[in-house]
Amino acid sequence: MKNFLKPKKHNPHNPFIKGNEVSYMMVGYFPKDELRKILPQAMSIPSDEVMTERYPTVKKIEGMHPYMMQLAACHNVQPLSANYQLPAYQELQFFFPVTYTHKKEEQHCTYSPVLYLDYFFGVIGGLTLGLRKEYHRKMIVEETDTSKSYLIKGVIDASFRQTSTDSSEELDPFFAGVFNNPLATVSYFNRTYFYKQEVYPSKVLDASTTYEWRYKGSVIKNNENTFANYSEYSFTVSQAMRYENYFHPSPSEIETTDSNPPLK
Repeated sequence: MKNFLKPKKHNPHNPFIKGNEVSYMMVGYFPKDELRKILPQAMSIPSDEVMTERYPTVKKIEGMHPYMMQLAACHNVQPLSANYQLPAYQELQFFFPVTYTHKKEEQHCTYSPVLYLDYFFGVIGGLTLGLRKEYHRKMIVEETDTSKSYLIKGVIDASFRQTSTDSSEELDPFFAGVFNNPLATVSYFNRTYFYKQEVYPSKVLDASTTYEWRYKGSVIKNNENTFANYSEYSFTVSQAMRYENYFHPSPSEIETTDSNPPLK
């Protein structure tokens, strides 16, 4: 507790949490009409021109919007201000490129509507950071050295398999772009927060996937345009910030002597 309570200068954009992940990630396609129904009020689907310019490896499909699904084994995860690590856990997360509008400003962001976890206290911790996490204790995970599958009955059934042995240290531009964007989430208290996340891949392989995801009345499946990566990487995530703190930080917000306040 002493590490948390000790006043010190802190830039909210700097890493707040660090860790390692062994991850399969894939590009999927969500029906635009259905996505518009569930996007928060300030978020919208970017234009085709923006999507083509930012994500050249993703094929344009009429009436569909690409998103990223990540299935990861997380380990060595810890707040930088503490001397402990969280237990290893499994995480499923979904990312949608969106346009966030604040007054007359537009920002290209990544929206994460939900995370599925098999770690209960990770869900509780997510509440303090403004993240929507769901606890699924009956998540079934099976894996080999070259494959992995996740099953949450009635929610998701996904399988991945590595398809190459030639390793690189660069993610597909779509996945890299999704990670590099400001990450936006909406808490259970209906407040929007932004994060800076960074990933540092040490191994990237091509992969294939088959999946079925049921979300908000839609059933999303893989198709001929789906592709995937397997990756091992370290990551950092900043603390949660409101819009002005993230996009227009003042000198007093960049360096503060106050400890991080709890989110409401």
